[in-house]
Amino acid sequence: MGAEILERTDDLNSRAVAAKSCEGEMESLINDFRPFLHSRAARYSLKDDGTKREELFGAAMFAFYEAIQGYDIEKGHFFPFANNVVRYNLIDHVRKIYRSDERVAPLDDYDEEQPSTAIYELSVRAHQETRRREHIAEEIEQFKSELSGWGITMESLAQQSPKHKKLSDTYKELIKQMLGSPDIIQTIQIKRYFPIKAISEISKLPPKKLERARTFILASLIIKMGDYDFLSEYVS
Repeated sequence: MGAEILERTDDLNSRAVAAKSCEGEMESLINDFRPFLHSRAARYSLKDDGTKREELFGAAMFAFYEAIQGYDIEKGHFFPFANNVVRYNLIDHVRKIYRSDERVAPLDDYDEEQPSTAIYELSVRAHQETRRREHIAEEIEQFKSELSGWGITMESLAQQSPKHKKLSDTYKELIKQMLGSPDIIQTIQIKRYFPIKAISEISKLPPKKLERARTFILASLIIKMGDYDFLSEYVS
């Protein structure tokens, strides 16, 4: 299984190189990644804002095109490179289109010339805490949406999460190993497939044990691979 995943990774790298000079391969590669780009755009847009979601999808498509044009096979695998290009471009774009939206715009720094009174400092902290809770709520909703794509509910996650520290530590170490394996991560993100045999090879854990932990492992990876600043703290 590990060799098969590596072969698919190498094939994707080769396709990205070929797409630079072949319009047909470029269109084919972009089309294969459309679901991934849609998912990225949805992550950065408000649920009730379909217009801006489409705008962000267009930005993700263009960023992916730029990633193909800028890819150098000698510097690593294509997918991690393209993923970062798309992510950073979307962050820049979302700042522009949501600049005046209080639901998304970052908290402005308070005026340093304003007197630093206890009341003022408390009001700033209260506002920061309110925004923090709002962001956590948004992350949870997005997390639930991503879990549903794998047929996982919050209830099933709670039921199947490890109850003992030793087991929890084992899975946390496994997740670190998986994050260090671009072939496995690519298979999960692009192929939407949980490669138990390949994971067993790098972790030396039996496949049956990994199957029982599938829900917890996938949920943890979704947080670690996504833009979940607050939820990521809890996984850590």
